[in-house]
Amino acid sequence: MIRESQLIARYTYLERQVLITWIEEGVITPHSDAEGYLFDQVDESRVALACDLHYRMGLDHASLPVILSLIDQLHDARRHLRALTRAVCEQPDTIQQAISRHMAGDSAPGEDEQGTPGLTETH
Repeated sequence: MIRESQLIARYTYLERQVLITWIEEGVITPHSDAEGYLFDQVDESRVALACDLHYRMGLDHASLPVILSLIDQLHDARRHLRALTRAVCEQPDTIQQAISRHMAGDSAPGEDEQGTPGLTETH
């Protein structure tokens, strides 16, 4: 972990007040102790991204939380997709093949219109 002064020294274009604003708005959520803020690697990466978006790409302060939230959602979706992929890979070949057919839009014998094996809609 690094201190606020060390972080600002690494990103010389980062203004202290801008960093404080990002912290107050929840864009950056560092740890803190009696001496001030502490930034871990994740915090530092987020500061680097925020600096790129704001200083290099000209994104205004008001848009930054929205863009970073969308990026967070994308990362979360990718994490879930990786977990789902691992779960599918652990299934027997027949289940993997059924999932592949379903993803391709093909229906296998014994599936209803929604692709549910062995289930049919009754009224």
